[in-house]
Amino acid sequence: MHEAVKSTLRMATGGYPTDTLITTKDEEGNPMVSMFVLDGDMQLFRVFYDAEDGIELKIKQMDNLLLSRPQLEQIAKMCALADSKWKQLQRFWVSDKATWEGYEDLLDTPDGV
Repeated sequence: MHEAVKSTLRMATGGYPTDTLITTKDEEGNPMVSMFVLDGDMQLFRVFYDAEDGIELKIKQMDNLLLSRPQLEQIAKMCALADSKWKQLQRFWVSDKATWEGYEDLLDTPDGV
């Protein structure tokens, strides 16, 4: 992939790679397991995997999503890896406080943007 495209993608993802499962935290400080994906029209979107095997696509300003069968299969296959990450994260859920504590070492670090 051309370096200018790679650089633009890294800026759009905040320094995270595409097609790779990442663990980050949301605005409230809760962990998230997700992946950035480019569709067939080179439009960037984000796939979120929840702790109950759910998949949510976050699509901003896109009318249509163009995905190939291999892309759909990859999104589905990542559920197993996401499930494994959520199992690791569950150790840091403090039920009596209803909060997450001490999971920051499991977060992925973005590359320099």
